[in-house]
Parts: sequence; structure tokens; C-alpha cells
Amino acid sequence: MKQTNKLPPAVLALIGLSFALGACEYVAVAILPDIAAGLGVDLGAAGKLVSVFAAGYAIGTPVLMAATGRVPKYRLLMTLLALFLLANAVSMLAPNLAVLYLSRVAAAVMTGTLTAVIFLFVREVTPPEQSAKAVSLVYAGMSLATVVGNPLNKLICRYFGWRAAFGMILAVGAVLLPVLARLLPRRITEAAEDGGFFRQFTVLRDGRYSLCVLMTVCCYGATYVVYTYLTPILTDVLGVGEAAVSPLLMVVGICCVGSNLLAGWVGAHGGIRRTPLVLLGQAALFLAMPALLGGRWTGLAALLAMCLLMYALSTPVQLHALELSAREPPYASGLCASTLSVAGNIGIALGSFASSGLQSAVGLRALGWPAAAFALAGLAANLALLRACGYGRPMNRVSGN
Repeated sequence: MKQTNKLPPAVLALIGLSFALGACEYVAVAILPDIAAGLGVDLGAAGKLVSVFAAGYAIGTPVLMAATGRVPKYRLLMTLLALFLLANAVSMLAPNLAVLYLSRVAAAVMTGTLTAVIFLFVREVTPPEQSAKAVSLVYAGMSLATVVGNPLNKLICRYFGWRAAFGMILAVGAVLLPVLARLLPRRITEAAEDGGFFRQFTVLRDGRYSLCVLMTVCCYGATYVVYTYLTPILTDVLGVGEAAVSPLLMVVGICCVGSNLLAGWVGAHGGIRRTPLVLLGQAALFLAMPALLGGRWTGLAALLAMCLLMYALSTPVQLHALELSAREPPYASGLCASTLSVAGNIGIALGSFASSGLQSAVGLRALGWPAAAFALAGLAANLALLRACGYGRPMNRVSGN
């Protein structure tokens, strides 16, 4: 059979959907001060929108994935996408912060479950030799939202207000709905999830899975201690002018896309065996960040380096979880498909919640130190994961490898 480097149109459509989901997930980071001013609340209260979204994502996604394990995935994706559009419409029209909190929780659950379902379709429609590339490009689509979406949202806010940012997400999703309905297969090959709702969660007893979850939580938590307050750090700590924020957010987004492409390389060249280097680099960077933020150019370099490492675990973690579920607990395939998005958002919730209190107590410059503690905990979990997987020991001594 003749091989081709071209990805199927269905994968390209799923990358487009990942862009819309990424725009929804990251929108609050770009326009946090605008939301606070528009609703008449302080920055700390508005900052909890990041925590609320991440918590809804982390808690709601595995529950909904397990509860809908027997639902045909095409029907599930279409239903979730319609509900995603509804949640963003409510966010756009929210009269107060309480309603915005609730709508963001609903959008988070839809976003997380859609992300997991996307990877089940990617596995179905992509040739095996292109799996790592396809997975990394789906995550790159989410990061592309920070390249285009975040700067555009900031610009939209200057002229039309923060509500228009949610309107843009709504419009992109509405365009994608009929495209996906036409291109995606109506049925995909799935392992029978015959163990019921609770049996799917028994995969957490396997150290090769639970340690992977833990290191991902710590990696994302480390980044979001700082990333949650990226815009205030740029303006209040580094003294960047308001007009320069949008272009800088675009550069940040480009670095995030680069991080996903780096993740694709890591996934194809060693996977989780190479991820300790990522976590070690994170820890070193965050330990130095309080000093680096003392200068504008060193501070900008540190923030961009943070974004280059931000998603470097994504592809190796996702491939590890999917390969593990294919070999040993196939009844939990849907849950394993949501591993990265769920664990990542637990980390985001913990990191952003920690920083929402610390930023007022110790200041924005000092946030690098608690971020470094998260990264070091992730490194310890990664090393334990490698031992649990039997790397460094004869492979025939490890079940399933």
C-alpha cells in the first residue's frame, strides 16, 4: 500500500474542533482584567474562573465519559458539541459572575468530554504510523487558539467588550458542527466497556496509570501557578504597555504550538522515558523565575521558555494511556482517552487556585517558587512511573510489556 504523509480530512476537521475547544479553555486567561472590570469584581474573584473551569473539566469529564461508555461516539460527539455551543452562549450573556461560573463549569465538562472523544476518532481514522503526528497536531490545534484566539480576544475586548470573545467561540463551533457531521464515521471500533460505570475507574489501581496521572497533574499545576496571571505579569511586573499585550500573547501562543510539536517528537522518540528532562527543565526555570522577572527581557524570555515546555508531556502521556488501555484494561478505553485532559485540568485547577491566593500574599514575581515545587513533585512521579513500567529491567519481568 502506498503511504502518504497527508492526514485524512476527518483529522483536519478534528484539529479544527480542538482549536475551538482550546479557545474556550484559554479565553479567561487573555481577558481576565476585562471580565473583572465588566462585572465589577476584583481580579482574584475573576481569576477563579480559571480554577472553576479546570475543576469542572477534571471532575466532570471522567464521570461523563464513564457514564456514556455505551453511547455511540458519533452521537455523543454531536450532542456534546451542541451543548458546548449552548454553554458558550450563556457565558456570552451572563449577567453576573455567579452565572458565568456556572456556564464555565458546563462548558468545561463539554470541552473535556469532547477532547476525549476526539482522540477515539483520531485513533480510528489515522494510519498507525501517523498516530503520534495526529495526536500532537490535535493538541497543537488547541494551542493555536492561544496564537490566534487570545490576541484576537484581547483586541476584541478593546473595541467590543469581553462578551464578544465568547461570541467568537460560539461562531467557530457553529461552523464546525455541520462539517464534522459530514466527515466523521458514524461508527468507530471500540473495546466493549462491559464492566459498568465503576469498573472503569479500577484502572487507577495500576501504578503505570495512576503515576502517569500524577506526573501530568504536577506538570500542568506548575505552569498554571504562573500562567493564570500571565497578562498581569506582563503589564504590572514587566511594565509592558497595553498595546503590546496582544502581539506578545500571539508570540506566547506560537511557543505553545511549538511545545505541542516538541511533544510529538518526544512521543515518537522515547515517550515517557524522555519526559523527566522536561520536568527537570521546568523545575530549574521556575526556581530562577523570580530573579528573571526582575528584568523585562529576561522576564519575557522566561515566560516564553515556560510556554515551550508547557505541553511537552502531552503526546507521550496520551500515547502511554491509550497503549496501556489497549493492552490490559480495554473496558476503560474511554476513560484512558481522557487521561491527559482530565489530569491536566486537575493540575490547572490546583495551580490556578494556589496562585489566586498566593499572588496577593507574596506577589506575582514570587509565583515561580511554588511552581517549582509542583514540577519537582512531577519529576518524582515520572521516575516512579518508569520503574513501574519496568524501564531499566528485563522486559519479560513486567506483565503486559
